[in-house]
Amino acid sequence: MKKVIIFGGTTEGRRLAEMLVNAKVSCVYCVATEYGKQPVMESDYLHVHQGRMDAAQMADLYRQQEPDAIVDATHPFAEIVKQEILESVFAYKEVPFFRLARDEEEGLDLSNCFFFDNNEECIRALKNTTGKVFLTTGSKELKAFCNDEELRERLVARVIPSEESLKICYDNGLKGSQIIAMQGPFTAGMNLAFLKECDAKVLVMKEGGKSSGQRERIVAANRLGVKVFLLKRPEENMQALDFNQVKSALFDLFDIKEDGQKITPDKKLLVTLAGFGMGFGTITSEVQVAINEADYIFGASRMLVGIDRDCKKYPYYLAKDIVPVLEQLASEIKYGVKKAVILFSGDTGFYSGSKKLIAAVEKLDYCTTKVLPGISSISALASKLNESWQDAVILSTHGVEDSYWKPRLVEAVTYNEKVFALTSGNTDIRTIGEMLINLTESTGAKFHIFAGTNLYSNEKIVSLTPEKCSVFNEDGLCTILIKNTNAISKPCAPGLTDDSFIREQVPMSKEEIRELSICKLRPGKNAVIYDVGSGTGSVAVELGLLDSSISVYAIELKPEACTLIRKNVSKFNLNNVSVIEGAAPDALEGLPIPSHVFIGGSGGRLDEIIATLKALNSPIRVVINSVTMETSAEIYNVTKKHQIKGADIVQVCVSKGKKAGDYTVMQGLNPVYIATFEL
Repeated sequence: MKKVIIFGGTTEGRRLAEMLVNAKVSCVYCVATEYGKQPVMESDYLHVHQGRMDAAQMADLYRQQEPDAIVDATHPFAEIVKQEILESVFAYKEVPFFRLARDEEEGLDLSNCFFFDNNEECIRALKNTTGKVFLTTGSKELKAFCNDEELRERLVARVIPSEESLKICYDNGLKGSQIIAMQGPFTAGMNLAFLKECDAKVLVMKEGGKSSGQRERIVAANRLGVKVFLLKRPEENMQALDFNQVKSALFDLFDIKEDGQKITPDKKLLVTLAGFGMGFGTITSEVQVAINEADYIFGASRMLVGIDRDCKKYPYYLAKDIVPVLEQLASEIKYGVKKAVILFSGDTGFYSGSKKLIAAVEKLDYCTTKVLPGISSISALASKLNESWQDAVILSTHGVEDSYWKPRLVEAVTYNEKVFALTSGNTDIRTIGEMLINLTESTGAKFHIFAGTNLYSNEKIVSLTPEKCSVFNEDGLCTILIKNTNAISKPCAPGLTDDSFIREQVPMSKEEIRELSICKLRPGKNAVIYDVGSGTGSVAVELGLLDSSISVYAIELKPEACTLIRKNVSKFNLNNVSVIEGAAPDALEGLPIPSHVFIGGSGGRLDEIIATLKALNSPIRVVINSVTMETSAEIYNVTKKHQIKGADIVQVCVSKGKKAGDYTVMQGLNPVYIATFEL
């Protein structure tokens, strides 16, 4: 097996190692510190050697590993290490050695930059300036800048978050308020924020070239009119090659073809689906790193606008738009693995388009996927209100059909003290306001609403009543918390009394029969139920109240009965019960396939109804009520004709107590047959 030793700790070194590993070339990747090791994932082909070495120790490593090539991809300013590497190579047997030079930045506005050959020149120039100095040269250069007490007091130093770096800062007299310990790379927007926060007048940095964040820092300084003091990159004391030249030389050395036969891995694209939070102020550090390392970035235009990265950007967030682009990009990749980042607002696991997209991307043979979470507006609003969300019901109206979210919201706010909801904006809030007003009147609920609009971006958080919600007019995406201080306990079984319904002259299944029939029906979550011959709609209402995920279709021939059903549905604020005017089975056409059917009245067409249901070729549980001998006989004939096995038929006789003066007498109701079977 071919083997390469790479002295890395840089973006270029890591990229080169990844390409060689994809071509099944073994790599020993050398870094000085634990911090340098963190971004590298070890594997069967990639081993990390951590620790500082002198030339003799490096030569010992070569003898142990017997590499076929050695690459120096260390930082441009790591002059001591570079010299040790050069001496070690001379002390070892002759093998191909490549020094990788970082590419220069091009097209930068350097009119605000001042160049210096060394630290001493830069420090003398700084003494002739006033104001804060934002120092980004790293902890190793810190001592020189801290020797002068007056200059030291003006410094704000940004260093990597390692114990070694922090110790150097404190050892050289810096206070905690003068230290920013963060892992880069940093966007221009982040650098802009740092410069503003410390009120810097001068930015000090090294001429690190591409991958060093040089462009992002200079762009930020130029926008604020902050002077840039640049330490020139040391001149190479031997011929150095750029990244593509080193890569090509190694591919030629190991006979790796660039036509894809050998180096094209099974996977050409690493696709990261990343939560963008609520904007730039809420991006997690791992998502920021993914953005900084991306070759391609997808997302809504509002997200892409603030990303100052020299890579291809696509204003897409739907699978139908993204997948064709990924296919095209993959066809153009001749070697190595490219990185694509797809941004989603909020959190990838919370009412996000990432669910559909990851399913589509995982079908692509050339892609591997990775999902990074983001900060949801729910958790953000909760924190701003000092509320927990672990004990709340959470739902979304954003991009969701009314028929789905309305019944769930009514159920949630009626039976729970806290409900968080993502919404599309003021139209949804006004609709919710009207719903809450109706619920206040019918259930005695006491609602208090908090609305957060454009969180972390010109945000506004207001306290509302249902009436104020109904006229809400703030623009932008909005997240709300609905608190009900008078929430009621949700019943777990049917149990409405007959007097609960508006009845008039329409027949109705009596209370006990209704409860027993629904128990026989055994509906579960997400059930689709037909209530055929719905009458007053009492069964449909009871079914709709069981769970908001249940969809009920109340089918009734008589117009006056349909009017009554609508009244009862409205009385109980149900959005998951639909009234279908017409006779079954004709009225069943075009409805979703049911999982359960209750038949309270068939109009003499029971045989046709059962035949229509059987033709759907789907498991259906059926319950039929009969109060006449003729209908009972029809049930028997239908089960026999359609060869229905295991039908359960019971006769129920109910007597109810009735006051007769000081006494209670039992008054018998008409007996009812209840037939239950599976189709």
